[in-house]
Amino acid sequence: MADILKKALPVGLVALASAWICQMANGVGDYSVGAAPAVDALAAGRIGDFLSTQPLMGPFSILVRAPFVAIAGGGQLADYRVGAFPCVFAVGLLGLYLASIAARRGMGRLGQFAIVALCLFNPITFNALWNGHPEEILTAALAVGAVVVASQGHRGRAALLLGLALATKQTAVIAILPVLMALPDRQLRVGAGAIAIAFALVVPGFLAAPSEFTEMQGNAATPHRIVSPWSVWYAAIPETTQEVDVGGQPVAVRWRRIPEALGRASHPLIIALAFLLPVLLALRRRRFHLSGPDALALFALLCLLRAGLDHVSNLYYHEPLLLALIAWDAMSARALPVRGLAATAVALALEHWGIRLADPLVFNAFYIAAFTAGVSAIAYALSRRGLPRRVATVRPPVAAQASSG
Repeated sequence: MADILKKALPVGLVALASAWICQMANGVGDYSVGAAPAVDALAAGRIGDFLSTQPLMGPFSILVRAPFVAIAGGGQLADYRVGAFPCVFAVGLLGLYLASIAARRGMGRLGQFAIVALCLFNPITFNALWNGHPEEILTAALAVGAVVVASQGHRGRAALLLGLALATKQTAVIAILPVLMALPDRQLRVGAGAIAIAFALVVPGFLAAPSEFTEMQGNAATPHRIVSPWSVWYAAIPETTQEVDVGGQPVAVRWRRIPEALGRASHPLIIALAFLLPVLLALRRRRFHLSGPDALALFALLCLLRAGLDHVSNLYYHEPLLLALIAWDAMSARALPVRGLAATAVALALEHWGIRLADPLVFNAFYIAAFTAGVSAIAYALSRRGLPRRVATVRPPVAAQASSG
């Protein structure tokens, strides 16, 4: 009994923390025009309406949230908070799993506690909740979890988590190759299993409303052309001014609109890099398999590129990046999750500066500097980790010749 309580206590504390975090949301953000119609339909048992409703995201987070909404019942804010709970709880469970891996590697209690705390209490998670996108948290937890369990050799779990991530949000496609490269073998079988799981969840919605499904997926692939300061494209796009009717009064609004051709190309570019860079890394290393830390470093790099190269980026787009860095720490560090702490500090600084800076160009310059530093640091780590294996195959013969001479 004592052992059961000892194991259940951390889970209970994480559940309480997750519930408290969800209660901190003081608005629903995009939820009312995004997931709410589908969640409400499924919670009320209107299966036909649920299947025909086509939100931008995949169906899995809807399936997860609806039972909580059905049980709780209440206004939209209350429904949003209770529906967000399983998404936040998932990232808390990921933190506990990562802490257990770090403990086996010799990390102390303080480092383990920091891992769980960073997964839950970070500005990116709160930003996702405030903007109405808890599915971003769930997708990140599932994708990072898939890479981690794959590196542990759990093929069935890797296929399940990757498939669920793909069925939660389309952006999880960038996790496919890091998950497969983390596996020691049977990569094709795991990849096929993940795609089969995603298809099983997505296809009913397509069959119920094929034209609406196709239109919504097209909208997800080619979003509006307003460029965000959280994007590397922002400074390169000229600013335009347009009068907007606000309460019967014309108000001049300044924004940056990306050229249509570039806007249509930004998402295909991200997907292309998500497949090209892992292939190039495999060619450089002359093998497809990566260690757990390297697979997480690769996924972190792809997540950072996804966030920076997307012209409609937001702070919460960086959720999978942060979780990947924390997982990388858990599988390689022995003291504290330094990468996760550093990324959290940068996110916190950018979030507060973003509110206080009057000139978005100044903020964008800071973001581009952080983006460039992050890409360079992760790429260097991946390159450096590949170097010793090559040098080791060259130096022994030379050393042997020197000793024999």
